[in-house]
Amino acid sequence: MSDNIASRHDFSQKVYRPRPRILIRPMVLFVGEVELKAQESGMMKRVRLGKSELMVSRVGFGGISITRVSYEEAERCIHAAIDLGVNFIDTATGYYDSEEKIGRAIKGRRDNLIIATKAPPSTPAEMNEAIDKSLKRLQIETIDLYQFHLVKDEETLKKSLNLLPILEKARDQGKIQHIGVTVHGVDFINQVIETDAFETVMIALNFIVCEAAETALPNALGHDLGVIAMKPMAGGHIEDPYLAFKYFINLENVVPIVGIETPEQIKEVAQILEDNIPPTSQEIEEMETVRRESGNRFCRRCGYCMPCEQGVRIIPATIIKSLGKRLPPKKLITENMAAAMQSLENCIQCRKCEDKCPYDLDVLEMLEENKAYYDELCEQLGSS
Repeated sequence: MSDNIASRHDFSQKVYRPRPRILIRPMVLFVGEVELKAQESGMMKRVRLGKSELMVSRVGFGGISITRVSYEEAERCIHAAIDLGVNFIDTATGYYDSEEKIGRAIKGRRDNLIIATKAPPSTPAEMNEAIDKSLKRLQIETIDLYQFHLVKDEETLKKSLNLLPILEKARDQGKIQHIGVTVHGVDFINQVIETDAFETVMIALNFIVCEAAETALPNALGHDLGVIAMKPMAGGHIEDPYLAFKYFINLENVVPIVGIETPEQIKEVAQILEDNIPPTSQEIEEMETVRRESGNRFCRRCGYCMPCEQGVRIIPATIIKSLGKRLPPKKLITENMAAAMQSLENCIQCRKCEDKCPYDLDVLEMLEENKAYYDELCEQLGSS
């Protein structure tokens, strides 16, 4: 793709459709029997994570952001979270050295912690290997919640369902305790819920991507699934943590997981949720303003724009700037990302991707902006 694709846009030809109706308002939705129990120490409330019966802290510790910091800094962050009463820690096999850092930090502090990790559905042998490697890296004897990762379509869902016996056997062996799933793509969540195959579901949820709050959460109620919210700050698009986590005050059944790089960050988030003060009308309006301003730049990864007839890999090309707010720069310059950026040269600006996008995103401008960001990263790393 040439460097001046944005300058070649002819917006007079673009077809705009009404944006999906997204509501941001105080609400209380319940998944199963919501139980908010304070620790005996009075530090942080606990939430029943659906049919798993796991009692987890009001906020969880997400393991992706500690890939950006040293082992010592990661340990300080994890210890700060535990000291505040956070007992739920989530990571993944694909989060580089996250499992190792968590394993080192929780050594000697494993009691009362609920450790979750995940891996994409693959083959029986690869799933068994992934579980064993996670146990070794985390330095634990059992994983409290093991999740199928990146389930985004019927193919990956079918693969996960076929692999359930593998995870059930691992559960019988004591390697894992509970089975969950992470879902990418708002419209696909309900299909996963309807299988009744999992105990928990992790979804993208924040006040920008809040579509699931209207449909998926009530459905999860009927199936007693524990709901975990990834991307509470919309992959960095929401810069104010106060607003980001105020959104979850009235979603008492939902457990957001937050990625942090300093102890101070987890203290701030924990305080917001512990204060338990619902958002005011002014704060809700601020959320609406941020959503409107971010709306045409935030890719939900729903995949409706794909496949491109010209072979452009729109995803992940549209999300590298978002990934850059959570991952070390060197982790972004991969063969996969290089191939995606190379594919942008095939773009003929037909705008079919924009016509298919249900969120009215300016896809071509986003591709140009992300390509410029990628090129800048490459230049920085090349000179370092």
